[in-house]
Amino acid sequence: MLNVIEYGKDEYSFPALLVLGCFDAIHLGHRELIKKAKLQAKINGLDLGVMMFRDGKGGALVYSFEERLKLLEGLGVKFVLAIDFNEEFMATAPLDFLATIENNINVKAYMSGKDFRFGAKAKGKASTLKNYAEDDENGVWYMSVKDVLCGGEKVSTTLIKSCLDCGDIEKADKLLGSDFNVTGEVVHGAGRGSGKVGFPTINLVYPADKYPVKSGVYKVYSIIDGVKYYGIANYGNCPTFGDDRIALEVYFDGFSGDLYGATVTVYFLSYIRDIVAFASVEELTAQLNRDIEFLRSGENVSEIAAGEIPDAAAEPAPEETTAVEETAPAETVIVEEPAPAETAIVEEVAEVKEEQPEELTEEELSEGQPECCAASVPEECPAEEVEDDGFDDPAEESAAEGEEGDKLD
Repeated sequence: MLNVIEYGKDEYSFPALLVLGCFDAIHLGHRELIKKAKLQAKINGLDLGVMMFRDGKGGALVYSFEERLKLLEGLGVKFVLAIDFNEEFMATAPLDFLATIENNINVKAYMSGKDFRFGAKAKGKASTLKNYAEDDENGVWYMSVKDVLCGGEKVSTTLIKSCLDCGDIEKADKLLGSDFNVTGEVVHGAGRGSGKVGFPTINLVYPADKYPVKSGVYKVYSIIDGVKYYGIANYGNCPTFGDDRIALEVYFDGFSGDLYGATVTVYFLSYIRDIVAFASVEELTAQLNRDIEFLRSGENVSEIAAGEIPDAAAEPAPEETTAVEETAPAETVIVEEPAPAETAIVEEVAEVKEEQPEELTEEELSEGQPECCAASVPEECPAEEVEDDGFDDPAEESAAEGEEGDKLD
């Protein structure tokens, strides 16, 4: 069970390793950092915690707070330090931020991305944490991890949002490490799907705080009553019928049933085409038939989902992407995992300082890297340091609007 600890209010007494960052999407870079932190927490007998902003840093979110909690729980995180990104927090000095954390949480170690910034005016950075950890009075150690690159680009929420903007869902899915999805309640639409057009659809309310995909027609799937159904989704308006409302409407191939009032999650796989204003309903129906044939040519219509239900929180398969970990200071090194009989829980600050772990080998650091995001990515994707101005992703303060759902066009 994942615990949510409110910043400056709740306490967590068990010795912990806390990962610092924004974690506004839980993408490949975040997953790689959490994977390494999870290993170090296990080796040193610590609970793994992750700092996370409740509502991001402004604007629509790729994943909501609740969706991110579910993803982090699937990655083995024990608790989340939930923070409201408000004016009071933004005015907090870097060392005051750490002091507030340690007044309530029994932190023995910190990890973060190498470009992590924190505190008022983003004055705190990795070197601040390094110097803080080297002070024996503080009784903690710190380790930073370099960025994960895909095709020479830093994996970031900003990059993922740019993919959603242009309809490059396949790249967005690879950067996220799981299929981008939208969960909403099925509501009544205009009734044109099963009536005029001949394709019964469901209409989902697209969450207002969810980052929108590009308007268009998509290849999607959902799990309904344990069965995986592929389908086509229209996100946007319906110009053929003169309907300017923004809607998310989905036709599932092979499905029949009543889903009104149900909560359904739609997983996006690829962009099929732009929305078009057809001259007649017959032309629209003919195009939808072509869309369905395209859908069927690549995937099964439906299948029992046992063993196939997508695990959005699963760690990505190891392959090409490289995330290089910065070597810890000589007195703050990381241990190789000992045999089970030798693993001990860290209980005292002095013990953490006196029994610093040994350094992981390069082979261990590179083991289990996430899949690189594009076929054009070079064989070796070097991790490089990229400057940032704050908690992970500076462009996240721009606002974007999410919409509600209705009709295939």
